Amino acid sequence: MSFSANKDAILSRIAAAAARAHRDPHEIELIAVSKTHPVELIVEAVDAGVRLLGENRVQEALDKFPLPPRPDGTPRDYALHLIGSLQRNKIRKILPLCATLHAIDSVELYEAINRIAGELGVRRSVLLQVNTSREPNKSGFAPEPLMEVLESLPPAPHLDLIGFMTMGPVEGGPEAARPCFQELAALLKTAREKFGDRYPLLAKLSMGMSGDFEIAVEEGAHYVRVGTALFGER
Repeated sequence: MSFSANKDAILSRIAAAAARAHRDPHEIELIAVSKTHPVELIVEAVDAGVRLLGENRVQEALDKFPLPPRPDGTPRDYALHLIGSLQRNKIRKILPLCATLHAIDSVELYEAINRIAGELGVRRSVLLQVNTSREPNKSGFAPEPLMEVLESLPPAPHLDLIGFMTMGPVEGGPEAARPCFQELAALLKTAREKFGDRYPLLAKLSMGMSGDFEIAVEEGAHYVRVGTALFGER
């Protein structure tokens, strides 16, 4: 199948999952995860109508972005999201390229991104990564103290905190992810009730990948991060 056919199939599955949950499919945005794929395929994706691109690794993003302009010289319309972990010594390199960072896993990283964004004169959207699967090998804030974390976050005038991100468990298949996604949705609801005035843009859930994005949509995802089902095996 062509990339366009894969994209249309994924969007149809998202729409069907949204219908099952009585949701508007336009609430859900597809992030095409382009890690390990060449620039040529990413350009094809953007030219096929994909607007949001996701990269896991900073160095790979630096190697591939910004994308080349169209043949007529106009820039391609896309937004790059960093969906993987970020080391503090790479913040200054990635902020000029990325619109949104999904995996903020410590207060120290949050503070550092805000400080450097201010120095660069940019404003960025961020999500807090929450380890709802409670797997020790995963990064992210523990769910239990998350409200205390939100209470303690320092002012960040160069950041917009827009939501939470999580991943389903490695084992157990797609349905094993459902309780993790349900918990993240409940955390967002509580956070909006407690801190809606402080974080007025806190409204997004980033959850779901190629194997479980339909379950994520059913449980409230606004961003789904799909790579293999779009681009094929790496």
